[in-house]
Amino acid sequence: MRNLNGLRTLLLVTPPLLFLLPLSIVTFLLERAVLGVLVSQTTRDFSDGTRLITFYGPTGNGESDYTDVELRIDNGPSLGIIGVSVLAFLVSIFGMCGVWELRRVEGTDGHQRKWIWTVLGSAIASTVATIAILIYASIKEGGAKRWKSYEDVARGGVFSRETWVCQIDEFYGRQNWAGAACGLAKASRFMLVPLAISSILVIVCGLLLVKQRGGMIWLFGGKGRYAGFDNIYEMQPRAEQPKNNQSAFR
Repeated sequence: MRNLNGLRTLLLVTPPLLFLLPLSIVTFLLERAVLGVLVSQTTRDFSDGTRLITFYGPTGNGESDYTDVELRIDNGPSLGIIGVSVLAFLVSIFGMCGVWELRRVEGTDGHQRKWIWTVLGSAIASTVATIAILIYASIKEGGAKRWKSYEDVARGGVFSRETWVCQIDEFYGRQNWAGAACGLAKASRFMLVPLAISSILVIVCGLLLVKQRGGMIWLFGGKGRYAGFDNIYEMQPRAEQPKNNQSAFR
């Protein structure tokens, strides 16, 4: 039966450990990589601190073969993606610790309730935040006033990192770095989908642990059950042993 209990614990810890944890790290690294690639192509104007990016190829004025454009980034979507990836990382840690705590026999009800509330609360917050940021970033990307001509390129604009690199790839495809950065930017946004699904799986695991402990009655302060054994025993106060344990026969 120990092997069966170990298998149950492994299944419960799989969503936070094998899904949510690596996905949160990959999402964070993808978003940071896009910024690194984009900024590496710029030069800083030390007179006012702005960053300029140079595009070689067709221009709007026809007088030169390159265009200098000020890089102005709308950091909202990127900060949102980074924020939910960090939150998901914390949820994965809480989830693993919560499974460990609730699969143990030791520990008071109050202590274990705090853990499960932490797991459920953080996982729900992560799910809602991830879905919200996915919708927000997709709306920003779909509603951006993108360049339509090389005259628009010269005027620049304020765009998200994804819009910047994908537009550069569209108008200046010879700059190979832009295509790779565009793929990374899209990947970081779409990674929010499995990130949200993984957070939902953590919620499911938390509810399964609650069910093993006695369900919602236990979660809200009622009597529960031991979840560390195959045979489930009601968690009742032990009868006090008499202080004087002397035999009736002398």
